[in-house]
Amino acid sequence: MYSLNWQRDINIIKLNGIKAIVKKDKSTKEINEFLLIFLYSLISLFLLHPSPPLKLGKSIMTNEGEENRKKLNEIGIPTPKLYKIDKNTIVEEYIEGGNLYKYLKNNGDLEIVFKVGVITGRLHNAGFCFIDNKAQNYLITKRSDIVRTDLGLIQKRNSTYSKSLDIGLFLSSLIDLDRRNYSNIERIFLEGYRFESKSKVPYLSIIVRNISSIGLTSNHYNLIANLLYKMGCD
Repeated sequence: MYSLNWQRDINIIKLNGIKAIVKKDKSTKEINEFLLIFLYSLISLFLLHPSPPLKLGKSIMTNEGEENRKKLNEIGIPTPKLYKIDKNTIVEEYIEGGNLYKYLKNNGDLEIVFKVGVITGRLHNAGFCFIDNKAQNYLITKRSDIVRTDLGLIQKRNSTYSKSLDIGLFLSSLIDLDRRNYSNIERIFLEGYRFESKSKVPYLSIIVRNISSIGLTSNHYNLIANLLYKMGCD
């Protein structure tokens, strides 16, 4: 149900008789963070929007903490309940429905994507960005509500580049789905984003989508088909 995580190993346990998720730092976490900082800055230079390096290290655990989750919930961005957090371990609520990528791959209701667009716009309106805004970081409850997990990379910045990264990464994480589904997903997500942000979609978003899709997709046939369709080559 839960996707592989670039920072942590994930396990399901029983905690006081209920399921919980345990996330423990991988031994390669620091190397992965360094690579992420490098790629973030490199792409910003490539797009002629140079950006300061991401704040990682201690800020990751601060973002995952109770205070930040409370702030997110207050502005309408639901997060899993936090049971425990220390230097290298997070224990949080288990969400039964699994992640958004698998939900949509299994022909789930596409209207839930509108909620993700709203959530992304809501965070941008508050002056922040998720950075790691892929579909696998959204979980679906039994009532088909959306919950945002993996909060460590949230940054206090809302430049054109960082907002474009949030939108582009989300779209690229789903671009290997069936063409008809993906086309509707993109439209609905952007409708939700515009509805909440009351602004145009940042113009770098599609460029970021195309660049990041190479590393985030597993079905390259669907990826190529979707990109060609978007370029009017179908």
